[in-house]
Amino acid sequence: FGSVSLKDCLEEYTKTERMEKIGYRCQNKKCKAVDKMEKDITIFRFPKILVIHLKRFSRREKITKKVDIPSKLDMRAFAPNSSKS
Repeated sequence: FGSVSLKDCLEEYTKTERMEKIGYRCQNKKCKAVDKMEKDITIFRFPKILVIHLKRFSRREKITKKVDIPSKLDMRAFAPNSSKS
Protein backbone atom coordinates (compact mmCIF):
# COMPACT_ATOMS: atom_id res chain seq x y z
CA PHE A 1 0.00 0.00 0.00
CA GLY A 2 2.98 2.31 0.43
CA SER A 3 3.36 5.31 2.64
CA VAL A 4 3.31 9.09 2.46
CA SER A 5 5.09 11.64 4.63
CA LEU A 6 3.26 14.12 6.84
CA LYS A 7 5.08 16.92 5.01
CA ASP A 8 3.62 15.66 1.69
CA CYS A 9 0.14 15.69 3.25
CA LEU A 10 0.60 19.27 4.46
CA GLU A 11 1.93 20.38 1.06
CA GLU A 12 -1.09 18.87 -0.68
CA TYR A 13 -3.48 20.50 1.82
CA THR A 14 -1.92 23.95 1.54
CA LYS A 15 -1.37 24.10 -2.22
CA THR A 16 -3.17 26.80 -4.20
CA GLU A 17 -6.56 25.62 -5.43
CA ARG A 18 -8.49 27.10 -8.35
CA MET A 19 -12.07 27.87 -7.34
CA GLU A 20 -13.79 27.79 -10.73
CA LYS A 21 -17.42 26.83 -11.08
CA ILE A 22 -18.24 27.24 -7.39
CA GLY A 23 -21.20 29.47 -8.12
CA TYR A 24 -19.87 32.66 -6.53
CA ARG A 25 -20.94 35.79 -8.36
CA CYS A 26 -19.75 39.33 -7.89
CA GLN A 27 -22.17 41.26 -5.65
CA ASN A 28 -21.88 44.42 -7.74
CA LYS A 29 -25.21 44.86 -9.55
CA LYS A 30 -23.46 45.93 -12.74
CA CYS A 31 -20.98 43.07 -12.75
CA LYS A 32 -22.72 39.77 -11.84
CA ALA A 33 -19.73 37.95 -13.35
CA VAL A 34 -18.46 34.63 -12.05
CA ASP A 35 -15.10 35.22 -10.42
CA LYS A 36 -12.17 32.94 -11.14
CA MET A 37 -10.53 32.79 -7.74
CA GLU A 38 -7.66 30.94 -6.16
CA LYS A 39 -7.58 29.80 -2.56
CA ASP A 40 -4.52 29.01 -0.51
CA ILE A 41 -3.97 28.18 3.13
CA THR A 42 -1.03 29.24 5.27
CA ILE A 43 -0.35 29.34 8.99
CA PHE A 44 -0.45 32.92 10.25
CA ARG A 45 1.03 32.24 13.68
CA PHE A 46 2.37 29.00 15.11
CA PRO A 47 0.32 27.62 18.00
CA LYS A 48 1.94 26.27 21.15
CA ILE A 49 0.37 22.91 20.38
CA LEU A 50 -0.54 21.90 16.83
CA VAL A 51 -3.14 19.18 16.41
CA ILE A 52 -3.36 17.63 12.96
CA HIS A 53 -6.41 15.56 12.05
CA LEU A 54 -5.88 13.38 8.99
CA LYS A 55 -8.87 12.58 6.82
CA ARG A 56 -8.71 8.84 6.26
CA PHE A 57 -11.57 8.46 3.79
CA SER A 58 -12.01 9.38 0.14
CA ARG A 59 -15.34 8.90 -1.60
CA ARG A 60 -16.54 6.55 1.15
CA GLU A 61 -13.46 4.32 0.87
CA LYS A 62 -10.92 4.07 3.65
CA ILE A 63 -7.41 5.28 2.80
CA THR A 64 -4.97 2.62 3.99
CA LYS A 65 -1.67 4.37 3.24
CA LYS A 66 0.66 4.71 6.18
CA VAL A 67 1.57 8.30 7.13
CA ASP A 68 5.17 8.72 8.23
CA ILE A 69 5.31 11.28 11.04
CA PRO A 70 8.79 12.58 11.88
CA SER A 71 9.87 13.37 15.43
CA LYS A 72 10.65 16.92 14.26
CA LEU A 73 8.93 18.78 11.44
CA ASP A 74 10.05 22.10 9.96
CA MET A 75 6.81 24.06 9.50
CA ARG A 76 8.38 27.30 8.21
CA ALA A 77 7.36 26.55 4.61
CA PHE A 78 3.69 26.58 5.69
CA ALA A 79 3.92 29.93 7.51
CA PRO A 80 5.82 32.28 5.19
CA ASN A 81 4.71 35.43 7.03
CA SER A 82 5.25 34.23 10.57
CA SER A 83 7.93 35.95 12.66
CA LYS A 84 8.33 32.98 15.01
CA SER A 85 9.66 29.63 13.88
